[in-house]
Amino acid sequence: MPLLGLTSRSPLLRNIGAGFGIFQLTLGLGGIFLPEAMIQQVWGFQLSAVPKQTQILIEAIMQLYGTRNVALGLMILAVRKFSDSRTLGWVLMAEILVATSDGFVQERVTGGGGWQHWMFVPMAVGICMPLLGYFD
Repeated sequence: MPLLGLTSRSPLLRNIGAGFGIFQLTLGLGGIFLPEAMIQQVWGFQLSAVPKQTQILIEAIMQLYGTRNVALGLMILAVRKFSDSRTLGWVLMAEILVATSDGFVQERVTGGGGWQHWMFVPMAVGICMPLLGYFD
């Protein structure tokens, strides 16, 4: 029996999945073009506490992180547009892995803030399960 009438073919679920892609794309663009702001606002790491050469390295790594998120966001949007719901479900499962690992990295580096990333895991699971056909 479909959960709340939502099946793997539900346009609403596919559009919510696309929302995850838009979110990743936005985060990625911020990481590429505003690395210092992303480091301080999203990751909670103060660059003023490290030497200038280290700041340059950290900003470059943030731009790599941004590129990863842009690629993930575009992949989600492309799968939403050109593929089936189950493929979208599996791509969103990969996003769960990204959010989980980002949370552990932030916990290790800043001593907190992991839940800024982990809060997306139950939401993504809630979208993935119907997309994968568990409630068809």
